[in-house]
Amino acid sequence: MNIAFYLRLSLADGDLGKDGKDESNSIENQRLLLQTYLSVTKMPDENVSEYIDDGHSGLNFDRPAFKRMIEDAKVGKIDTILVKDLSRLGRDYIGVGDYLEQIFPVLGVRFIAVNSNFDSNNYIGQTMGLEMSIGNLINTLYSKDTSKKFKSAIQTKWKQGISTAGRVPFGYLKDENDPHKWIIDPVASKYVRLIFDLALKKYTTRMIVDYLNEHDIPTPGKYRVATTGGGAWNRVVTEEEWLWDISKVWRLLKTYSYTGALVQGMTTNIRVGGKERRHVPVRDQFISDNNHEGIVTVEEFEAAQEAIRSVRFSGFKQDRGDILTGKIRCGNCRLTMMYSNTAEVVIVCNHRVSSGKISTCSTQRYEAKRIEGQVWYALKKQLERLDKLAKAAERIRDANRADLIAEQKNLKRSLEDKKAERIRAYENYANGHLEKAEYLKCKEKLTEEISRMTDRLAFLQGESDTEDGIFHELSEVRKKESDTGIADKLTREAVRAFIDVIYIYNSERMEIAFLFDDLLERTDSYIKRNAEAIPAVV
Repeated sequence: MNIAFYLRLSLADGDLGKDGKDESNSIENQRLLLQTYLSVTKMPDENVSEYIDDGHSGLNFDRPAFKRMIEDAKVGKIDTILVKDLSRLGRDYIGVGDYLEQIFPVLGVRFIAVNSNFDSNNYIGQTMGLEMSIGNLINTLYSKDTSKKFKSAIQTKWKQGISTAGRVPFGYLKDENDPHKWIIDPVASKYVRLIFDLALKKYTTRMIVDYLNEHDIPTPGKYRVATTGGGAWNRVVTEEEWLWDISKVWRLLKTYSYTGALVQGMTTNIRVGGKERRHVPVRDQFISDNNHEGIVTVEEFEAAQEAIRSVRFSGFKQDRGDILTGKIRCGNCRLTMMYSNTAEVVIVCNHRVSSGKISTCSTQRYEAKRIEGQVWYALKKQLERLDKLAKAAERIRDANRADLIAEQKNLKRSLEDKKAERIRAYENYANGHLEKAEYLKCKEKLTEEISRMTDRLAFLQGESDTEDGIFHELSEVRKKESDTGIADKLTREAVRAFIDVIYIYNSERMEIAFLFDDLLERTDSYIKRNAEAIPAVV
């Protein structure tokens, strides 16, 4: 048995109370509770793995450890998941219901929420019940209410001019004596000042980028790695490609905090628990002037805006609906490529265009229609391959299904017979009709047979669950194929539905990762595993 402990904690969900102190929801206490449960129920504890999301809200399932756990469950590394209570799994009523009633059963995973008295083995073929549904709904409402209170408490600090930022702008450091206060970074602040000085000299953002890169001025991410050894906050590229680009310079010159003002609440969540955010109008932001030492004056900041007033930053441009937008990346720097509307529509490396001539990325321009045509051809071929595998898998399933069902039925009947025979052997021993040595020998033999049958039955059930999951996903892909009109032409809907990422290295080399690649592998594996009749119990 492969058991997973899922441990989650979030201050935003109110898991630690108002003062943030450890209570029963702490990671350590969750772990202790689950270990105790294994001990009391005598469940095997030799194959236990932990998945911990510390600081992630339960109102969505976009959590790193949770996603890793689900991926492990998909490949059979986990067959049982334990949590302290249902709120640890999530506080989204609908999402939790989907996992309990659809996803976990399809994956063949047993789910246990200790304090909620929920064990999915008790609900096989049933819904989770009214009481459990109401509990999930209460968790959702509680978390939303807590999130609102948490947001209100944060805004109270903002009004008082207290910084709640996890990190400070490039050019500043947190005061070691008071982490809510910012102090000047003597080195980085000179780089910030240089950028403003160039803007005040009427340098455009392109000219500033070229100057910084030519004089080897480190980007904020590169500077942080060099001085602290931490990870870079900027985009991850090879070290020689950590270059300034137009967007970095643009954002720095737009940062009003360099005047000494504390600016907070610039973005907000579109919905409680969601990841999507929107910009807040300046009039609704929380701005505290003279909060820390400024690197530039307000007048200098305003004057520097002239250098960027004509810049149309791509991050805020309207989506024109280009078919491959967001999916194409440069094979060299691994960053997003973009459509460029010149005399003809072409695709270029955004990093190369924005970082200037020092970048080692290719300057090649790819005809958009040609790239889209190649992607369409590759996608159709891959879908054709999946369709062939699906038909082969269906033939094998139909051929083996009757035998599989018959074997499961016979195994269950034989299993009951063996268990009854073991009980009779004990009764004969208890009544004195069987010697102890003979009884123990008989019991050992029957127990081995029962164990072998139980394992075989579990294997067949697992095969059946895996099979159901594969064919459900195959059906979903076929439906998407029909809905997106991929047979006639490449559509944006088809790209979103089937393509993960496209890497363009040069005019001769392109790599495409499809969202159904894993399904292809699992279907192929299913075919190879079941091409012949499943062997009977030895």
